[in-house]
Order: sequence, then C-alpha cells, then structure tokens
Amino acid sequence: MPSSAGRRSAPIGIEPVRRPPERTCVACRATRPKRELVRVVRSPAGGALTVDLRGKAPGRGAYLCPDEACLTKGIGGGALRAALETDIDEATREALAAELRRAAETRTKGGS
Repeated sequence: MPSSAGRRSAPIGIEPVRRPPERTCVACRATRPKRELVRVVRSPAGGALTVDLRGKAPGRGAYLCPDEACLTKGIGGGALRAALETDIDEATREALAAELRRAAETRTKGGS
C-alpha cells in the first residue's frame, strides 16, 4: 500500500487552507492564535526570563493572553512558574510584569 494511502489532498492547482498556529494561555487555558499571545521564555543559558514578541528566542516558552487578568494570574498565581519550571523571585517578577504589560500593549494595538 502506498505511503499516502488515506491522505486527502487538494485538487491540483488549489492550495489547501492553512490555519494559523495556536497556543494555550497558561493562566486561563484559552486557545488563541499564536500571534495574539505574549510569549515568555526561560533562556537555556542562565535561566533568565524575558518576553519574546517574535516567538523565535531559544529556550522553554509559555504563552499568556495580553489582558491584565491573565498577566496577573500568570505571574502572581504561579501558572508561569509551573509552565517554565523555574522559581521567580520578587525582583524578577516585578521586572517581568512591567515587560509583559508593555508587550501586551503592543499586542492589543496590532503590532507584532
């Protein structure tokens, strides 16, 4: 049996419709298009936490909705800590909260 058995393909000359990649917010568990969420990354070297708007930074990532409730729950409620598998001290938490709020403003204004 050929390896393509059971696959459906678009008729020749017609491109299949591709859905945008989706991710889940670690705070509210809602699934949204990747570009609508804010990514936080724990870098592999040193474990520093940063906001990654391009979605290309190396390291373990977690996504948050760009609204205040999810940002607060993600940082303060421990959802981000659990998803990134790292402890977040108070100084890092405050710096990350400010960076996330700036990134959320960018996302809600339609920037990328």
